[in-house]
Amino acid sequence: MQLILSNGQSFDLSFNQSSLSEIYQKIYKHLSHLEIPFNPWDNPYYVPSIGYKTLVEHLVQFAKKVNVDIDKNKCLIQDQQYFNQIHKIYEQGYDGCRDWLDFHEHIHLCERYFKLPDKYLSIDYREKSGLVERPMQSEWLMSTTTKLKAGDMFVQWAELGKSPYQYWKNNEPNDMSRMCQLAKPWLKLRPKIHIALVDVDTLENVECEQFEIWWANYKHLWCKHWNLSDWTIENMFGCNVLGQISQLDQFKASLQNNIVPKRVKV
Repeated sequence: MQLILSNGQSFDLSFNQSSLSEIYQKIYKHLSHLEIPFNPWDNPYYVPSIGYKTLVEHLVQFAKKVNVDIDKNKCLIQDQQYFNQIHKIYEQGYDGCRDWLDFHEHIHLCERYFKLPDKYLSIDYREKSGLVERPMQSEWLMSTTTKLKAGDMFVQWAELGKSPYQYWKNNEPNDMSRMCQLAKPWLKLRPKIHIALVDVDTLENVECEQFEIWWANYKHLWCKHWNLSDWTIENMFGCNVLGQISQLDQFKASLQNNIVPKRVKV
């Protein structure tokens, strides 16, 4: 499989031998005739280049498209409770429209702007991917890892909600009903693949001990709601490696020059 960039460059995506890799190759065969709906903010080098104030302005603009008024000052001071509030507006208003997705993605871009920079590129077909999504199977959780090598092509949790860790970290209410509504396990395989640009430890800077103390009070009921026997911090941050990309340094240089993914060729 090849990843074709906007200037015609191509990079080989080689898959490892696994049942999950076979599934993703079939998924991308179906999607190969579609252009990747790649947005400027999908390039991990883009958001740091525009600055946080401009990013908030973009959030305001996307919110207007779905008739949501944004308090820009609360966004500028990184008011997490306010981000939680407008995230709830997204949940209640989302109707499958692309404008709602753009609004949602900018909420999360603002939330994590001052945290660790993105260390990977994501290829996401968004609303175009619904017909090729698959239910997640518990056996695939057995092969996840929290340590990735530069150049790894991988998949991870990608639900329209928050993981229990994100729920806790964002100071969402300690309410089981709300937690079961918003905090989700890995439910679906989505055609959203990532390419690690550097070595990544997904548990780096994760506050495991503090989270586990909080999680102990809610884990049993939450797992019961989702019909799970357990859900660990490793489950929340685990990734399945599908293969590798060729010529990683050249690929990164292209992204830095705003030459971006256009299409997958099978």
